[in-house]
Amino acid sequence: MATKLATIMFTLGLTIFSATAAAQIENPFIGTWDIDLAESNFGSAAPPVNMSRTYADLGDGSFMYLVVTINDDGSLSGNSASYSYSGEQYPIASLDQLAAAQISYRRINDRTVEYTVRIDSEVSQIGAKSISPNGQLLTIAIQFPDSTQENQILRFNRRR
Repeated sequence: MATKLATIMFTLGLTIFSATAAAQIENPFIGTWDIDLAESNFGSAAPPVNMSRTYADLGDGSFMYLVVTINDDGSLSGNSASYSYSGEQYPIASLDQLAAAQISYRRINDRTVEYTVRIDSEVSQIGAKSISPNGQLLTIAIQFPDSTQENQILRFNRRR
């Protein structure tokens, strides 16, 4: 019985691994990414203690992201959204945002996407996310139009 259970668990694990690997080939953003604080520039914003981003394939051209941040004061913040690369706007669920925010994505090429965040229909953030040729580094360049907040360049390493 234990051998049969082990075989089932191994097969299930292999299936999940294969599905994740296939999704990463089709969309290199899929996976979990950890902030490289030394290589990131937070502009005028205070850098966090830690930040991770997870991207998942929901099927049918839909994806989701989850960002979890531990701030300098020990508080937790984060946000998440489901989206597609259609340019349509999708709501952002946030632990710390008071106004209703929406995000839209557009694929530029296999390794680069652009996004726009709107709060109350006004553009509050635009950015570009790109994956290094070896698939191990995620770089996010962020601009804040009509704001005094400085631009940011965030770098994340793929979690192994």
